[in-house]
Amino acid sequence: MVITKSFLSGSLFTLFGAGTVLMAQNYAMGTAGRMGPGYFPTLVGALIILLGVAQIIRAILSPNKSEPIAEWELRPLFFLLTAVVVFAVTMSKFGLIPAVVALIVIARLAAREGNLLELAAMVAALTAGAVLVFVYLLNIPLKLGI
Repeated sequence: MVITKSFLSGSLFTLFGAGTVLMAQNYAMGTAGRMGPGYFPTLVGALIILLGVAQIIRAILSPNKSEPIAEWELRPLFFLLTAVVVFAVTMSKFGLIPAVVALIVIARLAAREGNLLELAAMVAALTAGAVLVFVYLLNIPLKLGI
């Protein structure tokens, strides 16, 4: 069997859904009429599992409809994981704006193309969007770091 991008994405969906369902088991389920804190995450996790399994089945039945994985690229994996870890550490120590800037700059290193003007525009737009959505629209009391 050839491993395709569809197969891997379905596997990832299934894994995330299973993780969500497992973590939600620590909370009371309740009933459909009186939902507990574990009810909704369990329901969403189960739906994500179903989507993942459907994607896996589709990938197995029609492998020619998805790109095969030619080789594993470690550069994007390294920089994207590093970006998420640095975001978490920076967010708690310095605030939202430095965390988003660090996330974008490090994640951008995963790609091979692009230029500094594009990176600057991305940093400005995504940082402004994050501040607008989380601080002003959702009223989450986050330290901005400025």
